[in-house]
Amino acid sequence: MDFVDIYPFLVAMLIGALIGTERQRRLAEEKVRGVAGLRTFILISLLGALSATLAAHYGSLFAVGALSSFIILVAVGYASAVSSLGRIDLTAAVAAVVAFVLGMLANDPDKIALAVSLAIITTWILATRTVTHRYVEALNEADLLDTLKMGIIALVIYPILPLEAVDPWRVINLRQIWLFVILVSLIGYTGYILIRILGAERGLTLTGILGGLASSIAVTTSLAEESKINPQLLSSAVFATAIASSTVFPRVFFIAAIVNKEVLPDLFIPLLTMTAVGVALAYISHRKSPPQGGEVKVSDPFRILPALKLGSLFALVLIISRLAGLYFGDTGIYAASILSGLVDVDAITLSMATLARSTLTPSMAATSITLAVIANTLVKLGMAYLLGSREFGNRTAAILLPMALAGILSMLLI
Repeated sequence: MDFVDIYPFLVAMLIGALIGTERQRRLAEEKVRGVAGLRTFILISLLGALSATLAAHYGSLFAVGALSSFIILVAVGYASAVSSLGRIDLTAAVAAVVAFVLGMLANDPDKIALAVSLAIITTWILATRTVTHRYVEALNEADLLDTLKMGIIALVIYPILPLEAVDPWRVINLRQIWLFVILVSLIGYTGYILIRILGAERGLTLTGILGGLASSIAVTTSLAEESKINPQLLSSAVFATAIASSTVFPRVFFIAAIVNKEVLPDLFIPLLTMTAVGVALAYISHRKSPPQGGEVKVSDPFRILPALKLGSLFALVLIISRLAGLYFGDTGIYAASILSGLVDVDAITLSMATLARSTLTPSMAATSITLAVIANTLVKLGMAYLLGSREFGNRTAAILLPMALAGILSMLLI
């Protein structure tokens, strides 16, 4: 017997142990008896893997029969336990069926990673019961409607938009623009949920970190609007915006490192300097002006107008960038980098790092990327003033302007 033969069964048992550990912990925490604990869930997943193995010899109907029989067994077992337990644990019953199916899935060599991933997600869902229940119980009618609106713009409108460009210059892609609209709306909605769960300060800080990994412009747009509606969130919104802006630089460095490591020496100092300045000033600003006390009433998590403004600006800059490329040609690399940075830094980072392998020197590519990052920082400053309150703009400028200046100086020095 080779290890390859037993490996799927070990993975299946690991899946059962993962889910079973959470179930066992839940029973101990609530000090109640249950039908299935750690050992039972390990055996359930192992049974699923064995059923899938036998199905490979006896046909797919065997797998269907095994799953059906197990579901009946679970239903009978939990139903008969109602009288002795005094309650019905439907979650545990469903978790048992899921563990069985994941055990079957782990028997497929091509699906092992998927099985393990789903097991982790399942365990996370079970383990976060208290938090999710608390949030759902706090939902009101407006929250539910806004959730449905979020689903409509992301899952209904987005798929029906055309994939091809619709303008004479072939740069306006409605799907790409609408993706920015979705992103801004999603960040705003995520921030709302995190505020409800974690509180204003911690919720917005986490929104800044996570949102900055996707789009710091979207974070700035969303939080600028929030600061105008909720002045009590001003300090937290400024801090989250600064943190989101600071995460851009490590992200750009990481992208460049994957595409072409030769640009890293000239890129390291400017990006490191801007990151250090941004984080330091964000911390100082937060210490000088801590969040205000009192209750923060956050309402209307779904606000489409700021997202549409950003989408319109994105379309405009795409057209300007295209026209600049037509007029300047190859000599307009720096100008194109700055214009591209007004909307997005990832695309220009990928382009310049790739070109540094052939037509550009690594130094020129790094300079182009740095210029795009600086331009992107200044755009966020404009967004802060345009969409947020004047105080939000002033306090954001006190952080973003030194960041941009640090980038310029470090670029000139190297």
